[in-house]
Amino acid sequence: MTTLEEQQRVVAEWLQLPETRRRDATDVVAFAYRLLRERPDLFEDARQVTLDTIVGWITPLLHHT
Repeated sequence: MTTLEEQQRVVAEWLQLPETRRRDATDVVAFAYRLLRERPDLFEDARQVTLDTIVGWITPLLHHT
C-alpha cells in the first residue's frame, strides 16, 4: 500500500506543472506514465504504484486547479 507521503509528493509534482499542462485527463495519464518511468524514487515500492493509482490521486484536482 502506498503512503500518504507518496501521494503528497506526487500531487506536489503535479502542481509544479504549468496550468496549461494540468487541464485534462490526457495530461494526467502522461504525467503518471512519466513519473513511473523517470521518478520511481518518489515511491517506497514502485511496483505497488500503478498508472491507475496516480491518475486516481490527481483526477479530483482537475477541476480545482
